[in-house]
Amino acid sequence: MDENELVDGIYDAAVTPDLWPTVLGRLAGESDSQWAVLVTRRNDAWVDWRVSPNVPDSVHSYLRSDAARRSETTPRLLRFGRPGFVAEHEVFDDDEFLADPYMAEWSAREGFHHAAATAIQAPNGDFAVVQVTRRFGEGKYSQTNLSGLDRFRPHLARAAILAARWKMERLRAAAEALALIGLPAAVVDADCRVVIANYLVEQLEAHVVWLPRNGLALKDRPATAALRRAVAAIARDGCKAARSLPARSGAGVEPVVAHVVPLRGHGRDLFDGGYALLVLTVVKDAPKVDAAVIQGLFDLTAAESQVAARVARGWTVDAIARRHGVGRETIRSQLRSVLSKTGTARQAELAAKLGALRKTF
Repeated sequence: MDENELVDGIYDAAVTPDLWPTVLGRLAGESDSQWAVLVTRRNDAWVDWRVSPNVPDSVHSYLRSDAARRSETTPRLLRFGRPGFVAEHEVFDDDEFLADPYMAEWSAREGFHHAAATAIQAPNGDFAVVQVTRRFGEGKYSQTNLSGLDRFRPHLARAAILAARWKMERLRAAAEALALIGLPAAVVDADCRVVIANYLVEQLEAHVVWLPRNGLALKDRPATAALRRAVAAIARDGCKAARSLPARSGAGVEPVVAHVVPLRGHGRDLFDGGYALLVLTVVKDAPKVDAAVIQGLFDLTAAESQVAARVARGWTVDAIARRHGVGRETIRSQLRSVLSKTGTARQAELAAKLGALRKTF
């Protein structure tokens, strides 16, 4: 891959996230580095990342850890303010760098030392950091190395901006599609701030409280606390299970159920991380939604949606197994998956939740 091919690869990766590891591996090679990483950050937390193929698996645990939040590497990079790659020795002295949580609690333990990074602001408020790293015993990044990396920075910045804008368009389309079938929906970040909302959400004044800076809460305080925990878990821990939370709004007002669906998947782009789809259903006025919509909301397979439907109608595992012509253990396995995805612990809880929603499968 020559320089032009690497530039083309950067733009291709903005559209096809699976290409980032190859691109980052090539970028590492251009600077005589062991590995490279591209991470996106929101509200002082890393929310998504791509790494070159030869990074230890422990990098994922590190980026989710408190050590990553305590590290001064990114704050110093941002304060330095150079619109290009910056070497660690430009913002730390040697002892400071070795004592930083990034080095002391992860990088040095894995045998890595010198690093260079650049920060890129995205139009959705996130920013991305691209970092390359060398092993202990290899030299610091020279100005020549940094200038070589800077050749690719404008392309990395444009790719990040394109990816963020495309993501916002997809989120807007998802919210508007749910409005077409009568479902109030909003996309929220890890702090329950609304990124995109359809017009039906704005009509739920009896159930929703709008806070400063596009914050969203429910009038039921315990339900709001549970909602915040569920959304935070998506960003912090990569939680993939959907949750459904009942919420009351006061005397004479029908309750709502808040579905919290992680916007994550194998094909997600760099700016998916930390977002959740919030779908609000007023129990009394719950629309008739077909099996495909329920299946999509909870990320169920077709077989799982059928099992869920029959549990909601009071069927036993044995009865479902006979109806489907399969063994009890097959149904039990599918049921365990349904319970996980719907955030329930028992069949009775699942039946109550789906029955209260008055959905048709």
